[in-house]
Amino acid sequence: MIIQNIIIFPVIFFFLNTSPHLLVSQNQITITEKNYQIFFIKQRWHTAIVLSTKDLNPRLFKEFNAFKNFEMIDTGWGDEEFYQIPGFDSGLAFNALFLPTPSTLRIEGINISRGAYFDISEIVIELELKEIEFRKLCDYINNTFNLNDNGSVQILSYRGNGQITFYKAKGIYYIFNTCNTWIARGLKKAGIKIDNNILLTEQLFNELSKIGKVIKAKY
Repeated sequence: MIIQNIIIFPVIFFFLNTSPHLLVSQNQITITEKNYQIFFIKQRWHTAIVLSTKDLNPRLFKEFNAFKNFEMIDTGWGDEEFYQIPGFDSGLAFNALFLPTPSTLRIEGINISRGAYFDISEIVIELELKEIEFRKLCDYINNTFNLNDNGSVQILSYRGNGQITFYKAKGIYYIFNTCNTWIARGLKKAGIKIDNNILLTEQLFNELSKIGKVIKAKY
């Protein structure tokens, strides 16, 4: 068992916590009235899409009313068990990667400033979307919710005094369908040219750096 752990744990860490070597971009992104800023962040093994609530409404985002009093929302997809626990559980991490497991959509309301939130993130990339692209991305996130028979979302748990909500999500999580794959697929659905054969965080952020602006790159 000890030898097995010595072999398996580095593999788990590699898949959950890889980071690309990126340089902070010098170019500026100009936002027009009809375009939208979105951000992609990495915090340890958590990767997410960050949206401003000022750009959202109940038609665009299914759970808007639950998060409308926050400045931003951090949205990520992952393994149902592993994602909901605080800290790191190697057994659940192994199951998440090597077994097909149920998934969850994690949404966190952010009320600190954008700069402060980026300070606690390891990597931040900014991307500008046209209105139609933004709407398609929101549709993609909305379609992630696994609804019950009456069309309502299914809440699994709360964290952080209700600031974080975990929802039952569609799809099976495993090594070939990760949170990074989920983000890349969403961008592809929105009409963004990006390789959607992505498994690792490193692959995702390398692709994002080609189409967006690297705000922060810590490695």
